[in-house]
Amino acid sequence: MLFFFQRRSKQSLRHISRLSQRNARQKIASLVLQLATVLCLHTSLICWFEGIPFRDSVWLTFTTVTTVGYGDLSATTDAGRMATVVLIYLLGIWMLAQLASEYIEYRGDRRDRIQKGQWNWSHMENHIVIINAPVTNTLTYLERLVSQFRETPALSNKPIILVTRLFTDGLPRVLGDQGVVLKSADTTRGEFFDEVGAAQASHAVFIARDENESSSDSVTLDLLDQLPAAVGERLIVAEAVLDNNVERFRKLGANAVMRPVRAYPELLARALSAPGTERILQDLFGYFGSSIHRYDTRVTNPEWSTIVCALATRGLGIAMGYIDQHGEVISCPKQNEPVDARAILIMARDSDIPCPNTLHDCLTSL
Repeated sequence: MLFFFQRRSKQSLRHISRLSQRNARQKIASLVLQLATVLCLHTSLICWFEGIPFRDSVWLTFTTVTTVGYGDLSATTDAGRMATVVLIYLLGIWMLAQLASEYIEYRGDRRDRIQKGQWNWSHMENHIVIINAPVTNTLTYLERLVSQFRETPALSNKPIILVTRLFTDGLPRVLGDQGVVLKSADTTRGEFFDEVGAAQASHAVFIARDENESSSDSVTLDLLDQLPAAVGERLIVAEAVLDNNVERFRKLGANAVMRPVRAYPELLARALSAPGTERILQDLFGYFGSSIHRYDTRVTNPEWSTIVCALATRGLGIAMGYIDQHGEVISCPKQNEPVDARAILIMARDSDIPCPNTLHDCLTSL
């Protein structure tokens, strides 16, 4: 029962917040319309009573209502002066001051709501929604993750909405300066999806709140199930703490699923820009199907493309790079680059690791 009333209370607060935003915009629009009506009426009356051209009437109206008062034009007839007193002095100037006050208050309230994560972003389109944030090293991780987004051409200009309740004092400036906005919401339920424009988002990222707790997967599964259908194409990346949840995430629409790797947010950025690459990168960290191996053997003069083709043709793995005579690691060399190596770095299946002697014979025969 208590949970029910708490939920109703939160829904009421969100409803009041939306009404407040809508009412503020409606009030400003109403004041603009009223002021425009008063100014048009005064311009018409001045043009009629004073017998001056329309453009001079407009000039007189605006210099009067803004209290500039150049004095080059003024009402001389009693009717014209009365119209100016009633429409401009009593109504127009008051309306203009009220409009300025309402607009300044609206902008200040908007800025405060955005900073505290209370703004409604339902009209945003083609953006990235990041749901949850790690509980440890939160700012450092997010800063590196967003930096990777900004360095990735396909993601560099996309707005980013971060959905979390970890930043109670507002979004840190280091994230805001990179185009991130905050939505403070309970991420155990998907009630926030409409307020972050999840249906219009081009990318959705589900971060495991705690990479050491399997309960994080339960939250992600529930959120994936509640995620609204996309209006256009949408790429979904999710972190799975347990390997047996990977297929469940994919069945619920995740295009890429990866383990939480907090030391390398670059992996998540790669999964977002090029789904599938995260699987290869994860494999390099351990024995999950394929891995990188080093073979110490002297190789001189052959071009890099010759080495790659020879190893692939004989089923000895894929050459990834080499270590030169100075001990420097050369990754992804140019195809026609002559190689003078003391060791070769090869990616091979864990079930079919090349024999060192076979690989040595292959390389020395080039």
